[in-house]
Amino acid sequence: MSADPHTPGFTSVADLQAQAGRIARELGENAHQVWLAGIGALARAQDEGSKLFEQLAEEGRQVEAGDPPGSAGAAARLEGMRQSLDSAFARAQARAGEAWDGMGRMFEQRVQQALRQLDVPTRDDLDALGARIDALTRELQRGRHSEHAQAPTRDIHGGPSEPTAGP
Repeated sequence: MSADPHTPGFTSVADLQAQAGRIARELGENAHQVWLAGIGALARAQDEGSKLFEQLAEEGRQVEAGDPPGSAGAAARLEGMRQSLDSAFARAQARAGEAWDGMGRMFEQRVQQALRQLDVPTRDDLDALGARIDALTRELQRGRHSEHAQAPTRDIHGGPSEPTAGP
């Protein structure tokens, strides 16, 4: 098979298949990295949550040792600890979400880069090509209509007919 001048870098279907195989492997590796990053983000959120839990438990022991049960000070401290725990959990969730979103964006960028390296047309390229095809189709249809309007009529012997003079 000869090289297509409009498809740089590919001299055969085998070359194209080999390139597609490389891209598929890269996409698989990237997907695995995204998965690992998500697991890492979850582990970090759990680790930070465990540390906070231990800190709150220690504060609870101090409250239990220092304040009599049912005192207003103990209730206020417990409420403060609950709010602190809620806040820390929300921060950990936000960080995990940001890490996951960042990995998703990085994966998308790598896929787009791989597709550009393969010279795969983008949606914009395909839309522009479709618009050009539509314009050419309209132009051809206009040309056909004008040909039919300008075609001379033929007489019975196949020659152009002469305009007849009116009475």
